[in-house]
Amino acid sequence: MTTTEGSSQPTPADFPVTWADPADEQLAWFQDNLHFPLAQTPLNATMVQTAFSVGASRAISKLSMPIEGLKTAVHNGYLYLAPIPVLGEPSEIEARFEEMKRITMELGATVLQDWRETFEPDVLARGERILSFDYDGSSTSEVAAFVHTFYDELVDVWDIHMRVNIPPMNAVFGLEEFLGEVLGEDAIAQSRLLLQGFENKSIELGRALWELSRWVRSVDGLAEAVANARVRDGEVQLGDHASADEFQERLRAFLDVYGWRSDVFAEVGSQSWQEDPSTPLSLLRGYLRKDDADDPFVAHAQQAQDRDRLVEEMAARLPEQLQPQFHGMLVIAQQYIPIAEDHNFTIDQKFQSIVRHGVLQLGGKLVADGLLSDPEDACYLTLEEIGALGGGADGSALAGTVRERRQELLRQRSLKPPPMLGTPSPEDAPPDPLVTKFFGFGVVQSGDPKVISGYPASSGVVTGEAKVVMTLDEAGKIEPGDILVCQMTMPAWTPLFGIVAAVVSDSGGPLSHCAIVAREYQIPCVAGTQVGTSLIRDGMRIRVDGTTGVVQILD
Repeated sequence: MTTTEGSSQPTPADFPVTWADPADEQLAWFQDNLHFPLAQTPLNATMVQTAFSVGASRAISKLSMPIEGLKTAVHNGYLYLAPIPVLGEPSEIEARFEEMKRITMELGATVLQDWRETFEPDVLARGERILSFDYDGSSTSEVAAFVHTFYDELVDVWDIHMRVNIPPMNAVFGLEEFLGEVLGEDAIAQSRLLLQGFENKSIELGRALWELSRWVRSVDGLAEAVANARVRDGEVQLGDHASADEFQERLRAFLDVYGWRSDVFAEVGSQSWQEDPSTPLSLLRGYLRKDDADDPFVAHAQQAQDRDRLVEEMAARLPEQLQPQFHGMLVIAQQYIPIAEDHNFTIDQKFQSIVRHGVLQLGGKLVADGLLSDPEDACYLTLEEIGALGGGADGSALAGTVRERRQELLRQRSLKPPPMLGTPSPEDAPPDPLVTKFFGFGVVQSGDPKVISGYPASSGVVTGEAKVVMTLDEAGKIEPGDILVCQMTMPAWTPLFGIVAAVVSDSGGPLSHCAIVAREYQIPCVAGTQVGTSLIRDGMRIRVDGTTGVVQILD
């Protein structure tokens, strides 16, 4: 281990860190393995992440959050985030907290309606602008100049992303704190069930895939044909089955709606399901192995009734004078899951896939000009290089640069990035609920390699066979009843929750996507273990206790 000069945070020898601004070393940086566990392509690092920092910081200012902004830095391909602390007198910081609470109550009451009526249509219109551009009729420099404008679009979209997410998330934090103080710690886990049972895009996607699987099973011999199908040139090759054409039509209809997503989060270098349907085909096969009686969505309808009953029970436990406060906070907090899942569908997945579409159009132009060998190579350019191409710069050296960067990305993806960089926060600093409950940092391990600790994210106890899935292209090995062990899950992973019996994730807390979806599917989940994928191997029998947050390796 070596220590970066001027910093108390050690870094591995194979993970050198150079600070663009020496002052950045004084910030507390954490690696965002919840969203970006893999090293990123150069374009993602220079366009998507820099735009996120600007857009997120703009939203933070509008919401009067108790930080000045959110900085991003990509070291050796890996994304690190650092909140910029507010400097001032305690009274000034307290005033900022109070202003944030006021804004949360003001905006939070209608945030889901505002998302559906204003913000989502805005994002979709921006995506349509990218899709409808005349790429064929434009020169390479014109396309490059257009792609360069995606940065400004991303800044605005990330601003929207934060503005719709933070108010209901703050309300959830406030509700948990309120109920914990009044009713005790046990009420916090219960309060999360008050958020479940609402329709959202993740459940909608899984249900659409389930319905497709039921149709396939109803056609004689089609399930076997799908099980043996292969994907070639972006198409599912089903053979000469009599219903092959109808299957293709139904699959295309599914992909037209749900295919604007990739297996990883907001990475322009990752193929969408529209381009390569291997992942939905694999997920469909998993559903085909389940009987009709195992419909994973039956319980979702019951959740709404259970949720409403629990609301009444918890309200009755509160002193009468506190019940209006409880119901006021609950109205905002209950918008959290629909917002969290639906914005992810439209912004983090669809819009990013549309951005990739534009980038590939530029890549195609550069291939036609003899400057690159593959349209995908455009993902290995930087935003600055694309801007230069838009200004008519010579691109004759790009091919060699791209080859070097492809090799470098392979090397980076073999690294194990340290979870923290820079200067650690003071030990007496209060825990940040965003860091613990969403990102899932802070769990202390027991030291016993057969006992893994994490956040209790979805209650229940299951014993079964572990399957370690690092990327979705490995999902085909999962059989119904297996336990999914992963670094993180994103909305593209949602249908897996209808196949597995439990989930163990390295990252994420009880309010992360992984935890939310596990509760929707009513399967146990332990999140934020940090070490699950390191200690658990395929085929191990493990016991997952989602109530206590403990995973035991039984073999």
